[in-house]
Amino acid sequence: MLLGQLTSYSGELLFDGVNAAVYDTESFYRHMAYIEQNVFLFHTTIRENITLGEVFKEEELEEALRNSALYEELNSFPQGLDTDVGENGEYLSGGQKQRVAVARALIHNRKILIVDEGTSALDKTNAKKIEEALLKSKDVTLLFVSHHLEEKDMQQYTNVYCLGEKVAR
Repeated sequence: MLLGQLTSYSGELLFDGVNAAVYDTESFYRHMAYIEQNVFLFHTTIRENITLGEVFKEEELEEALRNSALYEELNSFPQGLDTDVGENGEYLSGGQKQRVAVARALIHNRKILIVDEGTSALDKTNAKKIEEALLKSKDVTLLFVSHHLEEKDMQQYTNVYCLGEKVAR
């Protein structure tokens, strides 16, 4: 329902007080990004997979790279941002692919981010860095699905649900 793929349901799904049913599919997707465990990348460069052909200022690109924990790795890529990722990102690790997807969502200023195990291929340090950056993003609603949320981190979230039960606020 949140992704707009299941349209036959009862009740209302509201985004900023507006029923999701009034949005057309294209405008609906301009407001959200879905970052999943198995990220799809185009057979082009890291830069193109992040910008999707749009032009951004270098400062915007650098901020997205830093907040996705990809900036520190740029030197490890043969041509930096212009490195070819291969078919569906075959030349990148799972964690690198996830960081590209996070950078893509951040640079396109999506207001709703659904992160479904979107940091599962990362080490704890980088996963935590991305999670903290996403939580600090202003005007962003973050729905973060994780099997590894530590109890001490739950207070960062407005609500935390465990197997459908609300456990913290």
